[in-house]
Amino acid sequence: MKKSLFFDKIGLMENLSIDLLTGKNKEYIHSVTKQLVLAGKSDEEIKTILSEALPKIIEGQGNGLLAKKILGTPTEFVASLTADKKKAKPAAGSRVGSNETPWLMWLDSSLLFLGFIMLLNGVMTMFTPRARVYGLTMAVVMAAMAGLVMYLVYRFFYSKAGSGNKWSWKGVGLVLLATAAWFGLTLGASLLPASVNPSFNPWLMALVGVLLLVLKWWLKKRYDIRSAMAPTSTVRNKQ
Repeated sequence: MKKSLFFDKIGLMENLSIDLLTGKNKEYIHSVTKQLVLAGKSDEEIKTILSEALPKIIEGQGNGLLAKKILGTPTEFVASLTADKKKAKPAAGSRVGSNETPWLMWLDSSLLFLGFIMLLNGVMTMFTPRARVYGLTMAVVMAAMAGLVMYLVYRFFYSKAGSGNKWSWKGVGLVLLATAAWFGLTLGASLLPASVNPSFNPWLMALVGVLLLVLKWWLKKRYDIRSAMAPTSTVRNKQ
């Protein structure tokens, strides 16, 4: 049964010079193959791993070295592969994303703000009927401009964190200009009549807020969008 497992996997690598190995090195490859199978590696993954290891073993063998001396024991070799894989993949919930497409990062931040605005508007109105409610147009303008400001902060400050690059006065100016536009447009939207800045039932607003946050989460997961609120240095440390 041991030999059957070994030759089944080696059969995937007919172009590799297995016959060039000494008896001890063949036994080493057999042991590694068995442990890779137990570790849940697919046939293709095993083929790739062994195709990288065999040339090293054959080269070392020519210098009188055993595979164990070159790669460590089979257990150590397989453990190093699984450890590298775990290190390469951030833990669930800690991933910040790698897609830095500007409009997607802006949309991600805007949906976050709009979702919270709508949700809080709905909840506050449920418990305090006379509470001030932001109209739809005003909420969209606030969220869109907040998303823009957050992206600019990321673009000119967060993305340079840990890279050795310094911020510029151009970046500061653009962020300040966008912030001023944010407040100005929000103020202007608040003066709009109810016909173009409507308010809705609090339950509907809360539901829309939740749906927007779910949409934000789905888009972030689907397109691996990097958060505009996370410094690049933080992202690097987690990856």
